[in-house]
Amino acid sequence: MTSLKALACALLCSVGALSVALAADVLPNDLRDKVKGELVWHDASGGATTRARDETTNKNFAAETGVTIKSDFNADTTKFFAAEDSGAQIPWSLIEFPTKGDFIRARDAGFVEKLDPSIVDFSKLDKDAYDDYGVDVMRYGIVLTYNTEKFSGASAPTSLRDLYDLAKFPGKRCMFKYPQFGAVLESALLADGVSREKLYPLDLDKAFAKLDSIKSDILWWSNGDDAIRLLSSGECSIGVAWSGRVYNAVKNDKSPLAIAWQDSLYSSAVYAVPKGAPNAIAGQAMIAHFIADTEGQKALVKKITYATGIAGLSPADYGEDVAAWIVAGDNAKKAILENADYYAKNLPDVVDRFNRWVALN
Repeated sequence: MTSLKALACALLCSVGALSVALAADVLPNDLRDKVKGELVWHDASGGATTRARDETTNKNFAAETGVTIKSDFNADTTKFFAAEDSGAQIPWSLIEFPTKGDFIRARDAGFVEKLDPSIVDFSKLDKDAYDDYGVDVMRYGIVLTYNTEKFSGASAPTSLRDLYDLAKFPGKRCMFKYPQFGAVLESALLADGVSREKLYPLDLDKAFAKLDSIKSDILWWSNGDDAIRLLSSGECSIGVAWSGRVYNAVKNDKSPLAIAWQDSLYSSAVYAVPKGAPNAIAGQAMIAHFIADTEGQKALVKKITYATGIAGLSPADYGEDVAAWIVAGDNAKKAILENADYYAKNLPDVVDRFNRWVALN
């Protein structure tokens, strides 16, 4: 009996060793040998999204390289830009920009390092998913979300514009307490009759005037987990949330939530290496690994439905139950791409005006 147990153990150990060996093939040996130490990354997601990465792509990178990964969650990039502007010592070796606009602003200011093509294999990405300084990761929907115990069937909202119809869809509105990647201003303009094609540049006077009409009915959230909590509990009957967060809540917690893609927005987070990164090679290697880890990508998207533009991967690769939640196909056609160039040029002024408007009674 003892010998049988020993044989079984040996077989299990062999399988485990094989798994490690297969995982180790993601990065070239010479790069893997150079990567070590600690990597602190500026995490713009937090919550369910970071948990999904920690269980898939981040876990695989740490297992392969031995690098210790530490997340520093910041809901927006204010802290990053302040540090770079002041010349302070930078603690991050990788940054996740929550939108392409944030990335463009940082790139044009000289705040990110040029990626090394001998480390980051751009050939594995779709042509519109990268430039020399950053890689688009996890395209996400900024979607109308509603509580199905409040609205369902023919009475359910169908467009982001419905957020402003208090008579037909009563109840509190949940909105992101930040003017970018939350469709706050865009939703107001769409509801006021501005066409999708003429949305940008944003007419701020018109947007804030429309927001005034629902201001007393807004509950503000500052992170994706709070958005899901408020909507799932019914404290908000309708609002805006990030598509992967809603999927995660519906799949894992059976939350009474649904989304509508029509006139919602979408954007992409971007991975880059900050100027002055203390462990820049680990940051570049983590980006390279994220791209090359195909199985990790599939596992990640099944948890959070934010797909990266990996060449050769399509919604079908993630499973039928996931495809309806990914920004692709009909979903992408119904939604509107957030204008990165507009926000790259105008975000500080937009944030300032938004904060002053929120502070007004």
